[in-house]
Amino acid sequence: MARVTGVIRRTGCLLATAALLAACGTHGGPAAGPRAPGTTEPVRPAPSPSTPAAAPRALRVIGLGDSVMAGTNCGCSGLVEEYAAALGRRTGRPVHVDNLGDNGAVTDDLLADLTSDQHTRSLASQADVVVVTIGANDLMPQLQTRRSSGCPRRCYRTAARDVGRNLSRVLRALRSARGGRTDHVLVTDYWNVFRDGQVALDSGGRAERDWSVRVTDATNAAICRAARSAGATCVDLLRPFKGSGGRDPTPLLAADGDHPNAAGVRVIVAALVKATPGDL
Repeated sequence: MARVTGVIRRTGCLLATAALLAACGTHGGPAAGPRAPGTTEPVRPAPSPSTPAAAPRALRVIGLGDSVMAGTNCGCSGLVEEYAAALGRRTGRPVHVDNLGDNGAVTDDLLADLTSDQHTRSLASQADVVVVTIGANDLMPQLQTRRSSGCPRRCYRTAARDVGRNLSRVLRALRSARGGRTDHVLVTDYWNVFRDGQVALDSGGRAERDWSVRVTDATNAAICRAARSAGATCVDLLRPFKGSGGRDPTPLLAADGDHPNAAGVRVIVAALVKATPGDL
């Protein structure tokens, strides 16, 4: 009996009334779960393994336009490719690139692609960001006219307005391909629709270079009006290349004086990244 009594005494709190249980808790500390052998620490459940975070969805970027978009003579990976890399660094997400830039393309070419080419329409429909650079080649007839017989203000302003009207059609076709979406469409203008810098001065002289500046101003205004009317973002490239207009852009141009070199592409990429909305 004494042995049994001793057992009852050591575990008395388990057999007493509720009042005695409260007293036992007061003197013996809060009730605890099972204790690890050889310690006074309760056994704690092992933490459940955490679920790995899902990889972020890749962004898709498509570039549409002319030889500037294609990266001709830039000595770099390409305009939209370098923009995509910069966008990936900013967002921390992988970025897939489709560059459909085409040497010599005019607005009618891009319109045909977006209305009739199912591959172009499919890629556009999947894109999170669309970058468009088009219109400079539409002005080549005006340059030829000037060299042969002159192209005054009325001559080039009509052509610039045509670029704007055609670009509006392009952007409507793009919206159709994207199921009505107008978000995240970046449309660049130009630092010059023709040659610029020292190459322009050497080949056409100051008079032709100054005329090209006026043509560019008219064309850029038409491009930006069309872009904004379509709900797109117009990305200015004139100021990054030439400041208020007087800076020599030669260090940013390829040897042909017509296309951006690698440094020029970096300037364009910086302008595009700055213009890209932060909600990607």
